[in-house]
Amino acid sequence: MLKRNKILITLLLISIVIGLLLYYIFGQEYRYAKKYANQLFDHPLPEKTEVIEKDFEYGVLYGGGPSGSGGYPTVAAYVKLSSELSEEEIFKHYNNNEFEIYFEGDETIEKNSEGKIWYEGKKSTGENLNGKSNKEHPIQFIIQSRTEFSYPFFIDFY
Repeated sequence: MLKRNKILITLLLISIVIGLLLYYIFGQEYRYAKKYANQLFDHPLPEKTEVIEKDFEYGVLYGGGPSGSGGYPTVAAYVKLSSELSEEEIFKHYNNNEFEIYFEGDETIEKNSEGKIWYEGKKSTGENLNGKSNKEHPIQFIIQSRTEFSYPFFIDFY
């Protein structure tokens, strides 16, 4: 009886270790995608700016890739913001990074067959921007970051 309990406890511990290892291996894609998304989410906001919404999507063969996914996972993170600053001030704040800037009305929401979304449209290049403050009527805009990534144990089945 004691030997049987010892075997059961050993099998239980082995099962737990194998389960944790499998969770670690198969959960890597989400952790790596979240790490890339946090580079955008952790970027400091300019003054007089509020977050309306933020999210990220990721996947292989996901159309949000900067140049197609090429079989690698792609993460597209976005933050929808509202600000009293001028378009020029917003552009100056975010342009030094590799973020895409879409001012209100310049963006379209794209969706793949799995319902994952990303933004496309007329990215701001710094030309023809309004330098007037929007204190009375805050403007909305989207900052998006898209990148392909890889991680240990990545296997491309596509």
